[in-house]
Amino acid sequence: MSFRTSLALNVAPLCLRLALASTFIWAGMGKVAFRTTISDPQDIAQLTEWGIVAPQSAAVPAPPLTNPETAKPETTPDKPTTLDPLIDNIQKQIEDNAPEKAEPPAEPPAEEDVPQDDPGAADPGTDEGDPAPEDTSTADGSAMPVAFQAEMQSVEVKRVMGLALLIHHAANPGVDEQGNALTPLWPAALAKGTLPVVFAWVAGILELVCGAAMLIGFFTRLAALPLAGTMLTAMWLTQIGPAIQHGTAVYGFLPPGMFEYGAGGYVYTVLLWQFALLMAALAMLLIGPGALSIDRLIFGGPSTRFDEPGTKRQVEFVPMGE
Repeated sequence: MSFRTSLALNVAPLCLRLALASTFIWAGMGKVAFRTTISDPQDIAQLTEWGIVAPQSAAVPAPPLTNPETAKPETTPDKPTTLDPLIDNIQKQIEDNAPEKAEPPAEPPAEEDVPQDDPGAADPGTDEGDPAPEDTSTADGSAMPVAFQAEMQSVEVKRVMGLALLIHHAANPGVDEQGNALTPLWPAALAKGTLPVVFAWVAGILELVCGAAMLIGFFTRLAALPLAGTMLTAMWLTQIGPAIQHGTAVYGFLPPGMFEYGAGGYVYTVLLWQFALLMAALAMLLIGPGALSIDRLIFGGPSTRFDEPGTKRQVEFVPMGE
């Protein structure tokens, strides 16, 4: 076997394996281990229905200001809340009506001078200028601070939930601007209940596990098949499917804007990247892992023998058992 042929059969598969492994390990790790912020109220409601987000954390409407069962009686603003003005008034009346020897008064002060429904009468040590305490309790259902309400407009979940929401929206696309129903991109039977969450987790774990299998060359052909299916699904849900759904496809299936340049580069960058990964996975499915792999150590090399040019190839039959 020539040196060039040896490189083609052993080093070329290693290059493809490294490209696939680095991409899918990175993608799988990002979905499973890292988190993202969801701010769409409909997506937050869907996550709450799936049980991913607690209902109290996903509630967008503000709670009632007070709870009738635990609300405390409020004081009347036009009545005194302390006894200091009352004591001063009684003392002044005693000094004005008292005789010269300052005998104690025979009768108590008039009842109309004492407020009967003063809730602060039981606390004579309270100063007149003390402000009322600010109500910030939330455990008993009372008023919730405004700052806490603003934080609850978004939730943090694992990035794999973004894929679950993508599957849910693909199965339930809704209507367009004219009110016409859009064509679903995912079977409705495969999006019932928490099935989108299950598919999202399966996809994330497969990317991570199959990427690691590509790195070490273990069951390489078997690992290449799920990766090819993942890329086909990604191309359909993110590129080709939406173009067909909205009637803007070029040549019947390609998204528009072939040479347009946006914030993330050319519009076709993502589609071409997905296509390159799909072709690399199919190549690994066909040619195998190469010599630098665990599969070669376990299962051995290929049975094909390449002879030098100009020589005749001889086939030797070896009896079984010898």
